[in-house]
Amino acid sequence: MGSDRSSIMSAGNGGYYRLTERRVMDTHRPRIPHVLKLFVLAVMVLVGVNCRDAQAPNGEAKPNILFIAADDLNDWVGFMNGHPGMKVHTPNLDRLAASSMVFTNAHTPAPACAPTRTAILTGVHHARSGAENVFWGDGPEWRGFEGLGQVETLEQFFQNRGYKTLGAGKLYHSQAPPWAPTSQVEPANWDFYYPSSYISHPYQIRAPNDVIYPPEVDNTTRPGGENGWWTWGPVTVEDEKMADYHVMDWARYQLSQEHDRPFFLGVGTWKPHDPWEVPQKYFDLYPLEDIILPEVKADDLEDAFDHGRRWIHQWVVENEQWEKVVQSYAASITFADAMLGRLLEAFENSAYAENTILVVWSDHGMHMGEKENIEKFTLWERSTRVPLLMSVPGVTQAGTTSGQPVSLMDLYPTLVDLAGYERPAHLDGRSLVPQLTEPNETTPPVVTSYQFTWTEEPVVGHAVRSQRYRYIYYPDVNLEELYDHDLDPHEWDNVAYKRTNQEIVQDHRQALQALLTDLTWEGGEPDGYAVDREGNVRKTDFVSY
Repeated sequence: MGSDRSSIMSAGNGGYYRLTERRVMDTHRPRIPHVLKLFVLAVMVLVGVNCRDAQAPNGEAKPNILFIAADDLNDWVGFMNGHPGMKVHTPNLDRLAASSMVFTNAHTPAPACAPTRTAILTGVHHARSGAENVFWGDGPEWRGFEGLGQVETLEQFFQNRGYKTLGAGKLYHSQAPPWAPTSQVEPANWDFYYPSSYISHPYQIRAPNDVIYPPEVDNTTRPGGENGWWTWGPVTVEDEKMADYHVMDWARYQLSQEHDRPFFLGVGTWKPHDPWEVPQKYFDLYPLEDIILPEVKADDLEDAFDHGRRWIHQWVVENEQWEKVVQSYAASITFADAMLGRLLEAFENSAYAENTILVVWSDHGMHMGEKENIEKFTLWERSTRVPLLMSVPGVTQAGTTSGQPVSLMDLYPTLVDLAGYERPAHLDGRSLVPQLTEPNETTPPVVTSYQFTWTEEPVVGHAVRSQRYRYIYYPDVNLEELYDHDLDPHEWDNVAYKRTNQEIVQDHRQALQALLTDLTWEGGEPDGYAVDREGNVRKTDFVSY
């Protein structure tokens, strides 16, 4: 009895738990009341219905789904080369990209963890639901937002149709110990979750204090405060001590097991999210003397939204930490790649490689000094553009790419289509199945939204990304931005007020209004900015703090 009970307490997977649970019950051999027998029979009937639903009309099994998320991973990955001049080592993702479909113009619905993940997994854009720029406490409180109370989430959709739903790590927004052990996961939607449906990520190991808080740096003014969270540096431990390692171990185990029905396996890494603390060997790949800093333009933001957290970049530069920050972020990317590589290896060697839809995505990008920012939370390319890879047996061709604009909102309807089910009516995204077979099939522009709360007054912003242009609108400031990526890939010159671009601006307004039907444009000059006769816009007295 002692060993059985301990196995129940320590097991982190369904197979072990069910086996041990059965042994304990057999030992006691309790008498089952008649009413309970009827209940069990009813459950068995329902399970049978679900299992039948997880079969295609021709009797073939539905495809499995491996749904992999990385946190704060921007386009610096090797196969996207988002930071030219400096090689960021991602051999595992590069290898996957060579055998998959790569969307090179994929964008997040929000440049922040919480609203993006809820939007992707509910299928409802947060700009419509109101679930934006909120940092929730315990539990899935996103259900309280407009239109989200009764929707089927992505994992719930497949669970309701007979799939086994397995999850590990950061899929919905969560915090990890020692900060706050909270998760937005709904326990009922998952057959099993690691480490639990209430704490979605294991303890985050921290670097030594002399690395986190170097003595030569004045920590009282450090981003995050004297004992703040915003830290970087090597950790003197092996990979096995890192939280993401254990998340991948659990997922690898699931891929080694025989499952009696199709599965939806969601796996989320914490890295490269801060704190940018990973084992020393990943830092060794990026000597400080080889670090290339991002290109910046003097007075870049004079014609754009004056972002209220520029002080973080200012602090890093003034304290001579910029190279170290870039080094730490690159090392964290490579660490995340190594962890994903362990999972991909297990998948490739599993029995499921030929009947599993594989998706790899990141929730948003990350500035490393571009636009005078070191963070996410912006509506420019560096924050919104994300890696997105898909491999669908019998559908995708190895090494294909699509430069058409797509959104992470499109993942839900795409997976539903690929599995052969009817799409729910509430979905804001569209299916990417046409692009999987015809990469150059034209797609409409995509929308990213966010609410900035660290300005003098809260400011809502919306970005529209088409194949060539980025358009941004801040209704509360009456400011518009337009960037021509063919001529201005760094988004240095706001040309929204140029007379020759008014038709382009109007087209992007319409694309935004297709999602937000009540949105209006005030007209005239933006608040705190001036526009001259040539259409040049310059900041006058706009205050962001």
